[in-house]
Amino acid sequence: MPSLQVRPDLGQYKTQAKELLAACVAGDEQALARVADHRSRGESPILSDAQLTLAREHGFDSWPKFKRGIELTPELRAALDPGDPERAREILAEAPQLANCIPWPTHRPDTPAIEIISTACVWHRPRKHEVAMALIAAGASCHITLAARVGDVEHVRALLDADPDLIDTRDARGRTAMYRAGCVYGKFNEGEAVVDLLLERGAQPDIFVAATFAVAERVEELLAQDQDLATSVDPDGMTALHWAVRPRRGDGSASIRLTKLLLEAGADVHGIDPAEDDMMAIHHVGEWGAATAEQADLLLEYGSDVNAKCGLGWTPLDYAIDRSRVNIAEHLRSKGGKESGVR
Repeated sequence: MPSLQVRPDLGQYKTQAKELLAACVAGDEQALARVADHRSRGESPILSDAQLTLAREHGFDSWPKFKRGIELTPELRAALDPGDPERAREILAEAPQLANCIPWPTHRPDTPAIEIISTACVWHRPRKHEVAMALIAAGASCHITLAARVGDVEHVRALLDADPDLIDTRDARGRTAMYRAGCVYGKFNEGEAVVDLLLERGAQPDIFVAATFAVAERVEELLAQDQDLATSVDPDGMTALHWAVRPRRGDGSASIRLTKLLLEAGADVHGIDPAEDDMMAIHHVGEWGAATAEQADLLLEYGSDVNAKCGLGWTPLDYAIDRSRVNIAEHLRSKGGKESGVR
């Protein structure tokens, strides 16, 4: 069924109905077939038949409900961004057909709301997660990798119960459900719950997920099989080293160990993170709360520049100060770290 854009034009749909009727009157077989599926009268089609056809093709069972859905779309757009889950739920309760709408057709053509909202689900944007959950509850199409990124552990569980083989499914960009749930900028408890579920079901973390969750044994195992993984990039262009210095779990010792493993295997300390301001690993140490001074020292030992500048022109110390990472800031200063002056 066609998806509604969140800036629909009722006048345009009225025109389409008139054009459909005109095509029927002219004997167009395709137009007549469309209308035939949505009318019970035996007489020649009239305008209301064409209107009903358009409504049902968009998932509504009447033209008045279709019109109401169109009236609600600007309000849904406002609820999607920056995020009003309460209002979104109210709108979707009245018009669940909008769960698969396309909210920003000018710069994200053919991209449904759930896919756009999912990319913003992270701990410091909790309302995005709630909005995404409202869309799924209303019937938004949501495959396992997308549900994982949203952090909808129960939806992921249900999908795996129905088809265990989905555990290794990859999206169009080659990202697994575990990668999407775990390799997220910022802490994301809902995503971690999905990772735990996938681990329980037998999924094996790749080197990027293993680095993120400080599973040093898994990183060591993977590097023993293929040392080139130390320099490989994930679907978003990041290396395992970028994730290793932003650990989610552990007391720090595992992250230090796997950082050393990656560096010894040839990980590039100068590699940039295209997903985040062309930062290098040393910048992530500055901005990430769980990163350790020992990891900073390892990067510096292997050639990192304590005053390297990212795409924004910031130094690692800039990030540490901006994120209030007092201990890391002091350590970077002790190693010669300076502010850039552009922050």
